[in-house]
Amino acid sequence: MGFPLQTINFRLAKDLTQRNNQIAMVLRKIILNDLELIKIWFNKEHVKQFFGDPVDWINEITANLDNSDWIQYFIVIADDMPIGFIQYYDTDKAPQGVWSNEPEGTAGIDYLIGEEAFLHKGYGTAIIKNTIQLIRQTKKFSYIVADPVLANLASISVLTNNGFIKKRSGLYKFILK
Repeated sequence: MGFPLQTINFRLAKDLTQRNNQIAMVLRKIILNDLELIKIWFNKEHVKQFFGDPVDWINEITANLDNSDWIQYFIVIADDMPIGFIQYYDTDKAPQGVWSNEPEGTAGIDYLIGEEAFLHKGYGTAIIKNTIQLIRQTKKFSYIVADPVLANLASISVLTNNGFIKKRSGLYKFILK
């Protein structure tokens, strides 16, 4: 079952939609059948340069897909087409990382747009905006953090456009209100 979220209003390239510049965006829980598509995305050069070894990512997702209470995985669907991936996790329960020193009640996020036609057109900003809403609805978290690769200027821009602030640790942090 998907989690329908708000319709996002923003300007899009004309080749993507002709419907009043609106796209219906949904974050749908990942199912086993999605793994092949996710594998394709993680192997694309524009993803690999920021995410590292695709095998590590696929192994982690596969291991935690059905039996994890600390991490949630979603496919991003825009206009009925899968375009990307997002995960959020409880930093208190996650393996050690730069997020481990964050206060209790912090969610970490990672996301990607796998379909190149959707890059640099405002989808990343919409994905993060909807992810913030999804995490807020859980009522489990007070903060959200992300740790983009420094060279990923597009992701850093998406995060700051959504109100994330860079901390000394290098993490970008959002305070849920």
